[in-house]
This record gives sequence, C-alpha cells and structure tokens, in this order.
Amino acid sequence: MKAAVVIPFYQPFINNFEQTAFAQATKVLSAHDIIVIKPKNLVLPDETKSNAITNVINFDDQYFRSVKGYNELMLSEEFYKSFLNYDFMLIHQLDAFVFSDELTQWCTRGYDYVGAPWIHKYDYPDIVKAVKSKIQRWTHTKFNVQKDGRPSPMQFENKVGNGGFSLRRVQKFHKLCIDMKNEANRYLSLSHDHYFNEDVFWSIEVNRKRKVLNIPSYKTAISFSIELFPERAITINDNKLPFGCHAWDKNLDYWRPIINGYGYNV
Repeated sequence: MKAAVVIPFYQPFINNFEQTAFAQATKVLSAHDIIVIKPKNLVLPDETKSNAITNVINFDDQYFRSVKGYNELMLSEEFYKSFLNYDFMLIHQLDAFVFSDELTQWCTRGYDYVGAPWIHKYDYPDIVKAVKSKIQRWTHTKFNVQKDGRPSPMQFENKVGNGGFSLRRVQKFHKLCIDMKNEANRYLSLSHDHYFNEDVFWSIEVNRKRKVLNIPSYKTAISFSIELFPERAITINDNKLPFGCHAWDKNLDYWRPIINGYGYNV
C-alpha cells in the first residue's frame, strides 16, 4: 500500500503552532512521500525548504482563498487525479498533530475514509437511551431529516468524521467525484454553511442510501484521530493516544503538555 501525506499551505508564512505540526509531520511520517499542495502563485515559507518534502503540487489559487474554495478542491476529480499513483492519501492540515507513524497500519485495515469522529461530551446514561439514539441517527441519516434547512444534529452524532486529519482511498474518491458530481455540486452550492463542508459529504452523504465507502465505527476511528472532547475521547480509546489529533489549538490546555512532551514548546 502506497500512501502520500498531503499537507495544504495557504499563506507565505506559518505560525508557531503550524511550525510545530509541520515539523512533527515531516519527522514522524518521513518514511512516506510528503506532498505539499498550494496555490500556484504562493511562495512557500522557509520551513518547507528541506529534503523532507517529496513534491509540491500547485492548484488554482481560488481553491485556497476560502472554505468554499477548499471544499471545491476536495470534491473535485482534478484533485484526486493528481494522486492516482497512490493507494491512499493522508490529509494533514497544519492544525493537526501526529503522534506516531501508524499510516501503513491504517492503510491495510480496509477502510476507505477515516477521520476524527464527531462525538458528544457525555456518554448516554443507560442502554435504553443509547439504543434509542442509535435508531434516531440511522433514521435521520437515511431520510435526511432537516432542521432549519440543515442536516439535523442527529445526522452528525458519532459520525466519522472530520477531514482535517483524514485517510482517503484515492481511486475510490476520484471515481465518486465523477459518479456523484450532481450531489457534490449541490453541497458546493450550500458550502457557505459548514453543515455542507466536504467532510460532511464524504462522512454522511455518500453512504446515505447505501454503503459506498467503508468507514469505521466511531470507537475504532477514535484510535485514528481525536478532535472533539479529548478527555472523553482518550477514555474511549483506553487512555491511549491516537494516531493523530485535529484542531488541538482549540483544546490547548489538554494537548499542550502532551505535545510539549514531544520536544516542542506550544
């Protein structure tokens, strides 16, 4: 299984947190091809001028100007076509942090998409409420139950997951960008609203009517990446660190001592 680590750059400079994420990624994942994607007119910051980078791929500047533009890139045939010589890609935004090299291990587990699950802060108090919620999640997703013109919150509960640190099977994503172009365009027409971001498309929309992507359960995915409520997430993961985490700067009090333990100062 051949995998590429794909790191997007948007600006000609990166802050201390982003420098930390980039340094860790290039150190821990050095056994794999590390590919920077960027706007074609961007001059990369000095931190990227090392032998750690395998390649730089340019895309139109419009894809990097806004969340909407990024959604367009991540739902485009053009993007995945650029990586068809790889079996998998690991999208590693610079607000992610990787703890160890588990990339090959995850590539061999048979999944098509993995990201940090959207968990709740608290578990259900009893089995009855847990089962009831599971049925509601299935019903809301299957029939696309809406609230105020958006997917209902139940559609997101325990879904896998966030795209900022995510594993994607390249050939399958490339094909789906072609086969589901109309559905993707509908999402893009609404992507001013984060409820219709590209990772929602892959996590929920693609499998709405039938299983197209093999996506793990939230309890399995939590050992891949954590974003929300890290205290509870680590408990679910038997008090072990995952492969990586995303948006750690939003839970800095929790992640700071852990990340500093890897030799950084955040």
